[in-house]
Parts: sequence; structure tokens; C-alpha cells
Amino acid sequence: ALRKSRPDLAVDFSSMAKGFAVDTVSELLGSLGLTEHFVQIGGDIATAGTRIWRVGIEQPTAPGVIAQTLELTDQALSTSGDAHNRFERDGRLYSHLLDPRTGEPAQGPLASVSVVHESCAASSSLATALFVLGAEAGYAFAVREEIAALFIVRSDGALTLRPTPAFTQRFPS
Repeated sequence: ALRKSRPDLAVDFSSMAKGFAVDTVSELLGSLGLTEHFVQIGGDIATAGTRIWRVGIEQPTAPGVIAQTLELTDQALSTSGDAHNRFERDGRLYSHLLDPRTGEPAQGPLASVSVVHESCAASSSLATALFVLGAEAGYAFAVREEIAALFIVRSDGALTLRPTPAFTQRFPS
């Protein structure tokens, strides 16, 4: 339960709403006896059961092109980035993800962050937070907290895939 006692206080759960919805649908399917299932809403996925589900992480600069393929079993994957919800004005790229520290769109060379976790609400929240933190601070945080994350960074017109050690351990090449 959440109680609001100050009228000037606001809580925004939009960064994890799709992940929470995916978890909720997955739990409902499980309660109906559907133990093997795959649920996706936008960039948020939950897999359940023992089946291996092959999923792709999209290359942010080429919609439909897969940058990395993963095999998930009873795990969630969320990707946050600026591939689909952005615009450019006067040479500046504007993301739909806002940095609460500045109130401005998140900026920097980071194109996307994908996080694998047991909970889709958690993976969704973490992917958004890491994207807002940026390529360096987000990566450092993910390494320190042992988060399985794949950062896709723009550099000199190319993309670099930068997995955290926890991601590489979970998905060895």
C-alpha cells in the first residue's frame, strides 16, 4: 500500500509499468496451469517454465536487425533506449526517457540497455535507470551491483556492445 500525505508529492511508476504488467499476466497464466509461456509488452518480456525461449535484442539504429540473441528460461528481459521514441532537432537527439536530476531528456552516447532478471518489473526499472545514468555511470553501477546488463553504445558512427560481467556469466559467447 502507498499512502500520500503531502499534496506536492508525486510518484511515477511509468518506467516499470509494462514490466509489472508482464509479471502480472505471467502470474495469471501460471495460476491457470499454463506453466510454459512467453509474455511480451513492448520491450519487456517474461518467460516461464523449462522451455528455452530464443529472444533477440534489437540493434537500436536498425529496427528489426538483431544485435544479440539470448536463450531465456524462466527469466525476464527488458530493454530501454531511444530507438523508437526519439526525435532530433537542431542536431540534438531527444529521448523520451527523462533524467530526474535535470528534468531534461537523457543524453549521451548510450543507445540502449537490456537487463535480465527474475522479475520483469525489476528488469524494466533497472534498464530505465541504467539508461538514464548513462554509458559510464550506468555501466559502473551495473557492474558494482552485479546486474546482468547489455549496454549498446554509439561511438564514431558505430555501435559497441558492452556486456557486464554478470551478463557474460549468464550468457557466455
